[in-house]
Amino acid sequence: MSTGSEKGVALVAFDGSPSSVAALTWAAQRAPLLNLEIEVVNVWEYAESPLDVAGVGFGSGGYVGESDPKIWSTQILKEGISLVFGGAPAGVKATSVEGGAVRTLVELSKGAEILIMGSRGHGKLADLILGSVSASCSAKSKCPVVIVHASA
Repeated sequence: MSTGSEKGVALVAFDGSPSSVAALTWAAQRAPLLNLEIEVVNVWEYAESPLDVAGVGFGSGGYVGESDPKIWSTQILKEGISLVFGGAPAGVKATSVEGGAVRTLVELSKGAEILIMGSRGHGKLADLILGSVSASCSAKSKCPVVIVHASA
């Protein structure tokens, strides 16, 4: 938590979706008013192919160049920050983290004043089957959570 002149952190979950762009825009408008710096985070995982599971795959070493999810993650962050801020503004930190989305965001929320994220709004059935990252984070986060819906 921030104290005195020290700035706290507004953690923004960003995956490039319209609702995550809305969340980053919301943070850009309000973080300065709350004396918060913005940290934009993209959480990614290496996908296991059936061959990996069978023990004959290439694993994460099999990714080449731009097919590597870490490279995609960095690009998503760069493009999103540029879209919302018109460039790479001072005081906005971009973080690419490997891990499960909910677990990683909850862990990062321990050092934040607020977690801001979009809601994809798949619908009740899809959320029942897939689960909702925003619902899970709002239930488990160590700081307040703001869920922003994209404009229709």
